[in-house]
Amino acid sequence: MNRRPDAVGLIWLCGIALALIAYAAGPEHVVASALATLRAMSFYVDSLMHSLTAATLGLVRAVAIGLFGTFIGLSLLGMRRGGHGAGGLVLVTIIFILLVWGAEGFGPGANARWAAALVVAAVAALSATRRLGRA
Repeated sequence: MNRRPDAVGLIWLCGIALALIAYAAGPEHVVASALATLRAMSFYVDSLMHSLTAATLGLVRAVAIGLFGTFIGLSLLGMRRGGHGAGGLVLVTIIFILLVWGAEGFGPGANARWAAALVVAAVAALSATRRLGRA
């Protein structure tokens, strides 16, 4: 028998974990530590993407476009079957276009934007697939 995790219990568990992290980092420095961690992770991802070869970056861009196309097709299929999906389709399309618009060349900023577009498209396509699977 599959049992879904209790949402209330998971939220309490996350709250306790957050309290422990705040205590370990020092409550007065939690926000600064979180922002510094995000900045360091952003720099690491940017550096990693910058070090990729042009062929790999081309692959990342192609997969992002392919996943975005997949998401569009799945969303249209879901709407055709009577489901909701127009709002998600518009929102993801705007986010994807904002990420890739002007992200040309192979600079670190362009690389990170295409990587983010890949993640957005992958999450959207998987979400649309799951939504169709439940119908």
